[in-house]
Amino acid sequence: MVNAMKQRRGYANLTNDYMFKRVFGSEECKDILITFLNRIVGNGDIEDVTFQNTEHLGPTADDRRAVFDIAVRTKSEDEYIIEMQLAQQEYFRDRALFYASYPILNQAALAKEEFRKTHGDAAVFRWNFRLKPVRFIAVVNFPLTHSSEWDDDRYFSSYRLKEEESGEPLHDKLQFIFLELARFDKREDELETYCDKWMYLFKNMSHLSERPKVFDEKEFDRLFEMAELCNFTSDEYYNYQNSQKMIYDYENTIDFARKQGEAKGLAEGIEKGRVEGLAEGIERGRAEGLAKGLEKGRFEIARNMLKAAMPVEQIVIVTGLTEEQVRCLSEEQVTSLTVK
Repeated sequence: MVNAMKQRRGYANLTNDYMFKRVFGSEECKDILITFLNRIVGNGDIEDVTFQNTEHLGPTADDRRAVFDIAVRTKSEDEYIIEMQLAQQEYFRDRALFYASYPILNQAALAKEEFRKTHGDAAVFRWNFRLKPVRFIAVVNFPLTHSSEWDDDRYFSSYRLKEEESGEPLHDKLQFIFLELARFDKREDELETYCDKWMYLFKNMSHLSERPKVFDEKEFDRLFEMAELCNFTSDEYYNYQNSQKMIYDYENTIDFARKQGEAKGLAEGIEKGRVEGLAEGIERGRAEGLAKGLEKGRFEIARNMLKAAMPVEQIVIVTGLTEEQVRCLSEEQVTSLTVK
């Protein structure tokens, strides 16, 4: 067993779902999360956090629920949602707004609970609507859509509510931060900020054979210790590899779907181009075929994950499909088995 552990070389992939939650979402690694939040948010005043429930149900059984990767509350009662998203989603910003609404609504429930403790159940509940800040942070493995003036290599974006003309903030209670791995392309010798360094590790940790000198700072000690594969127990390594296999399956399926889409789109485009113009037809056919191929690939991944009895929430995260779409596929498989 010891020899097997020693044979594991290098470091784990931080975008791996199991690894991300182990490093940033566990009590034993809380210091890593606090360091990360202080560097990304930039205020440096987070001393401790308390992990919160990551699953939130809707008002009724029919309403969609929200399942966060990581949720924490600071000593000052600021709420943080931290997400790792590999699969591209068309309405990811909308999803961010949807997720942020849950801790806001929950503050009303907490205020009512505290009111009852102080005034008793018979008292009429009154609340002044004073909110604690809610911050949504997402590390995404795809480029978000920005204006034409946006620099291609600008990977960090932070959004707050402001008055359009003057820029006066409505308040500082709601913030959305996006870190786009697809826009980050710096080499080790080009890293300037701590945010650069974290992005580099998210993108390259699993490719490192040893700890680079640029990460000699003490704040990275714990991270490199936790990510070193030779330190994993057998169960930890098994869980990590299972999660990593899902990434490989997703990437291979998307790659295959892309090639199929390009080939089909090219053929259809050429045929259509004979009528409408060869050049225009090839380009349009390639785009339409690629989109259909990618969509088909996501559904195929979902079907395979359902066959492997993977949780619906995990399938939603990996494929980018909605929970309703996944459940429909599950019902189709049950119907198919019943007919057989």
